[in-house]
Amino acid sequence: MSNRITYGLEAVRVAFRKTVESSPPEYDAPIAIPGAVRFTPTAEGDEVKFYADNIPYFVVTSNNGYSAELEMALVPDSVIAAMLGWGVDANGMLIEDANAMPKHFALMGQVQGDSKNRRFVYYDCVAARPDKEHKTKTESFEPDTDVLKLSILPIEIGGVSVVKGVMELGDTNASAYNAFFDAVTLPEPAVVSKTALDATIALAGKLLEGDYTPATWDDLAAALTAAGLVSADGDATQQAVNNANAVLQAAILALEVAGE
Repeated sequence: MSNRITYGLEAVRVAFRKTVESSPPEYDAPIAIPGAVRFTPTAEGDEVKFYADNIPYFVVTSNNGYSAELEMALVPDSVIAAMLGWGVDANGMLIEDANAMPKHFALMGQVQGDSKNRRFVYYDCVAARPDKEHKTKTESFEPDTDVLKLSILPIEIGGVSVVKGVMELGDTNASAYNAFFDAVTLPEPAVVSKTALDATIALAGKLLEGDYTPATWDDLAAALTAAGLVSADGDATQQAVNNANAVLQAAILALEVAGE
């Protein structure tokens, strides 16, 4: 039975990347941070429309990851220092270094559901300095919290530009689900999909050369030829397919109507 609703945030963890250049990415062991309060990712990206026949004929939506806020009861100084490149001195004092470079990390956690808990991982996160408000004590008690502003970026894993993964316990994934927080779970290699590329090729094939300026049509024709070769290549990687699709989509969007 699948969830009908989800609620609650718990089991937050961070796993720092060993090096930014490694592909596929490699991570240190996840570090548990108790005291989850709120996680609010906001999608980043633009929608571009190509018009033909007086209608939006073709729509491309870019996925640039998320901007997010993570609110915790208290993030340990050691984790803040690692995230932001700060230091902890011999007396255990957290030192904010103005010239420090933040470290990339994966953010993991769990959202409860009415049937099954869902576990998630955002693969490439960067934190900015946390907002921290200190207030005097009054008749009512409201604890201070740490609010981290995060940039969550796409990252290439197995030839695919990936932002996050979400796993729910099923009939065939109990082992992976139970071990989810032991290490960062990377996507399993999948069969190369050319569905999106073939759909873009089909769309380009419906356009008429006489409707557009020669220069922009020549660019489209070149992109269409290249895309056709990739589509027919049985050894093409997913990244090659994705790149060919992106180039062809860009050529369609760049078409200029003749006579304008």
